[in-house]
Amino acid sequence: MRRIYIEFYVGLVVVFFITMTSFFVFEEGVLGDYDAILEQRRADGIVDMLDAIEATSGTEAALQVLRGYVDKVELELDVYNTHTVPATVATYFNQQSRDADVFYDDEDTLWLKLSDHQTFYSMQNAPDSELHQSVAFNEDLLVVFLFGGFAIYSFFMVWFLSRRVRALEKTAHQFADGNLTARASTRSHQRVGSLNRTFNHMADRIGHLVTSSRALTNAVAHELRSPLFRIQWQAELLGESQLDSKQQKKVASIIEDTDEMTSLVDELLYLARVDHPNTLFSLQTLDTSVWMNAQWPRWQALSTKSVSLDAPQDLPSVKADPHLLKRVITNLIGNAEKYATSQIAVRVYCEDTQLVIAVHDDGEGVESSHWPFIFDAFYSADRSRDKKRSGYGLGLAIVKQIVTRHGGHVEVDHSDLGGACFRVIFPC
Repeated sequence: MRRIYIEFYVGLVVVFFITMTSFFVFEEGVLGDYDAILEQRRADGIVDMLDAIEATSGTEAALQVLRGYVDKVELELDVYNTHTVPATVATYFNQQSRDADVFYDDEDTLWLKLSDHQTFYSMQNAPDSELHQSVAFNEDLLVVFLFGGFAIYSFFMVWFLSRRVRALEKTAHQFADGNLTARASTRSHQRVGSLNRTFNHMADRIGHLVTSSRALTNAVAHELRSPLFRIQWQAELLGESQLDSKQQKKVASIIEDTDEMTSLVDELLYLARVDHPNTLFSLQTLDTSVWMNAQWPRWQALSTKSVSLDAPQDLPSVKADPHLLKRVITNLIGNAEKYATSQIAVRVYCEDTQLVIAVHDDGEGVESSHWPFIFDAFYSADRSRDKKRSGYGLGLAIVKQIVTRHGGHVEVDHSDLGGACFRVIFPC
């Protein structure tokens, strides 16, 4: 975002510079340099006055007036004859019909002559004149103030705009992180045109859709529990009656399917509970090392593989709901149990003031193409869709939701054991 602001600011300054340059070029090339014309007419008027003085009082009197004028305005007067005068000047004054009795060369030096056609006079700014240096400085200072003022104005305009955009961006992040009540301010000093109202309209629509989806899933899950319980209970009663082996297998299959559906409903209800923004967590400050080692025997019993724990004694404390944190690690170890060949490793460490709990396995791993979606509900990277192995696609979704509600985030990567590595990262 910062790059956009810098580009916008630099673009404004460049456009202003190009606009001013284009104006000066257009003024001189199309409209004409009226300042130069005015200066030429003033000089021509001075020559006319000198000619009048020369005609009435003589050449010396005219030269005396010219020297007085030169001293007054701090100019430098030089005298040339026909042999030393530049060719361009001689050519101009040799013209029979010319616009004025004065001539400005390429260096803005003023050339003139009186009735003595063999003598030429040049006037230019005296190099050591404080007056002309001050005038030149003021002109440069005007340009500096002009460009500086525009640059400062552009900077503050971009700054004010960036403040409003950052506020809207912050609201968008809050909404994306699950705070469906986050809305952009519509006050005049915080609006970015109609973008704030458009964002709020979009947020209202999305919030309504998400809330409706959650409510529907929760309602369906609740409504399924009773008929599933009845089917399972009747199937168990039927299994206790006198049935042949084929009938017993079918009844056992019904019981197995209802158990699977009951587990799915329980997972859906659990996900709906941790996903609800009004669900209160029982946050406690946990001594990470002590708590992990106390829970470790239970997690070891969940797996038939070789499971190791690496949790140093100097780990920082973490503020978390112990029941939900236990569910996070249980789900990750259970997920690793499905795919590991023989080894699971749980490593806990501190990284950049954050607590990291990483669960590694030596299975087949997860292809990187699945990483952006692996924590989505009902997503499975196992194309076979074997429920005994891949589950329902809710375990990792529950992990992500719990960790996000604790202010952390989740990651998946390749493990140095050869399989997958799932990391949960909590702020310390």
